[in-house]
Amino acid sequence: MESNFPEPSQKMLDQVTRFKNKGIPLTDYHIHIRGGMSFEKAVDWAQKTNIRSSAIENQGKDWPLSNDTAIRTFIENGRRFPELLIGIQVNDRDWYQVIDPSLIKQLDFVLSDTMVMDGQKLWLENDYSTEDEETWLQKYYAHCLQVLNEPITIFSNPLYLPNKMMHHYENFWTIERQTTLIDIAVKNKIAFEIQSKTQFPHIGFIKLAIQKGAKISVGRNNHDDSVNELERPLDWLEELCVKYENMMDL
Repeated sequence: MESNFPEPSQKMLDQVTRFKNKGIPLTDYHIHIRGGMSFEKAVDWAQKTNIRSSAIENQGKDWPLSNDTAIRTFIENGRRFPELLIGIQVNDRDWYQVIDPSLIKQLDFVLSDTMVMDGQKLWLENDYSTEDEETWLQKYYAHCLQVLNEPITIFSNPLYLPNKMMHHYENFWTIERQTTLIDIAVKNKIAFEIQSKTQFPHIGFIKLAIQKGAKISVGRNNHDDSVNELERPLDWLEELCVKYENMMDL
């Protein structure tokens, strides 16, 4: 099936070639099958860019993969395309207790972020209260540590805070807290993601994570089937002079 994607930019192709020449394979681990994006289109974009593609969908009570049958169907559909890595993005904190363990074993990776807490979508800021801000921040930090202690593969959107809490950002995400996240990720073999269209994290966090031995992944986190060239992740990887051992490679 033709996706009719435009050709990738020469800048991107040149970057990918430089990484390949250094022995650094690239994979986009955050391609959602939604909004017109399909398994076929993910394969097509990988062929155009020479960046391996993945396919993921959201798992949870109120998400597309809300039960084992839906997860099994998603995996079966994805396995028709051996070029793709197949994963899920988990949103409920009991996911590894709810999903059939045999299905988890069939996945190539599991991705999560901290943007859903107690079922609340933190980007929908009118849907929950942060009136007691200090208590909320303490709860949120515990939530971040909980996610990192689950059997996930990729921690997406690290150092996230919702907009209405951004005035706490510098005081909240101290070097001590950043280091704690990194130490847990290294221990649990979890990669930190550099995503295309987000302000999180800052490049200093990724630099620190690499220095402390954490793995890095890249992803677009698409909402539809429009082209996203991974400009921010690829630029950062070059600026930080990453090596093969710094990158997650499944």
